[in-house]
Amino acid sequence: KQEVKQSPEALSVRERDSVVLSCNFTDSAIYSLQWFRQDPGKGLTLLLLMQSNQKEQTSGRIKVWLDMSSRQSTLYIAASQPSDSATYLCAVRHSA
Repeated sequence: KQEVKQSPEALSVRERDSVVLSCNFTDSAIYSLQWFRQDPGKGLTLLLLMQSNQKEQTSGRIKVWLDMSSRQSTLYIAASQPSDSATYLCAVRHSA
């Protein structure tokens, strides 16, 4: 059974500071990992999708690392802005 845990649960950040969020999963037999953001009252927006064989990926100020050996993904946001205030979620997929 796959379990996914994120940390920290909540984070207060000053503008221009960097943000680091972690996602740990228990089963390494995954096909991909996705990071989403959710704004209040809205649906999920996909930020980045990582295939299990990828190590890192960048999109603008956002960078994601995936370490299959430690079963962890890290989301990094550089120079945070007020518009980055949202709920961030990670999810794993087991098949194509």
